[in-house]
Amino acid sequence: MDYRRFDDMIKKIGLIWLWLGLCTLNPMQAQTRPAVSVMSFNIRAGYGIDGDFDLLRIGNQIKKARPDIVYLQEVDYRTKRSQGKDITLELANSTGLHSFFGKAIPFDGGEYGLAILSKYPILTAEVHSLPNQGNAEPRIALEAMLQVEGLGKLRVVNVHLDHSGGELNLAQIRYVKKKFSGGLPTILAGDFNQTMESETMQELGRDWNFSMSKNEYTYPSNSPNTKIDYIMVHPRNKWEMKNAQVFKDSRTSDHLPIMATFYFIK
Repeated sequence: MDYRRFDDMIKKIGLIWLWLGLCTLNPMQAQTRPAVSVMSFNIRAGYGIDGDFDLLRIGNQIKKARPDIVYLQEVDYRTKRSQGKDITLELANSTGLHSFFGKAIPFDGGEYGLAILSKYPILTAEVHSLPNQGNAEPRIALEAMLQVEGLGKLRVVNVHLDHSGGELNLAQIRYVKKKFSGGLPTILAGDFNQTMESETMQELGRDWNFSMSKNEYTYPSNSPNTKIDYIMVHPRNKWEMKNAQVFKDSRTSDHLPIMATFYFIK
């Protein structure tokens, strides 16, 4: 018998078992894929805190952060205020992302609403009218279905909720909670116009995982002292947060952009 060949065979078998062991060494890590990074940004129709209309600044902030999905609030579509530009398309072109705009109201010769940018294909998108009363500005939830490699279908929901009164804001929160709390993995984000201590956010927090604490302020951008912008996930036991941050960008808008990365646990 050639003991050298036998010895080589034993070494190869040992290497195979070592490789298999490394692959299964951390089963939780294997279960927490894929990672999805999300940015939420109220862009003030493209106007910075200095009053300048500058989409390049917004696009550069997005490209620098490199999120997989971007939720945009206060987005104009071909209004006089925004120089007739399709802001969603402009930002999609500058960042190389897929895009969808959802109209909330007609405004200034065009439209005003929410938008989603995504590196993942957008399969479907739908605008949902939120509860309203009196002369309050109509509000929407923009829902999109994405196809995420390694995860499958992911539901993303973008909101910009009422700021004029607590009861209306609470009614809108309850609608969102009922509408989007079941079924598919979901990431909800946007400008909620409520602090984390409010009744509305406390109710939502019972079923959704928030990405950041109440002390991570997002508004106003030049001297932030309150948190009204959020990113959250559902079901809460199917997601693990990796990191979250507020970008200290005091010029691009009156809100600071926020970003979080989540692992989906299969």
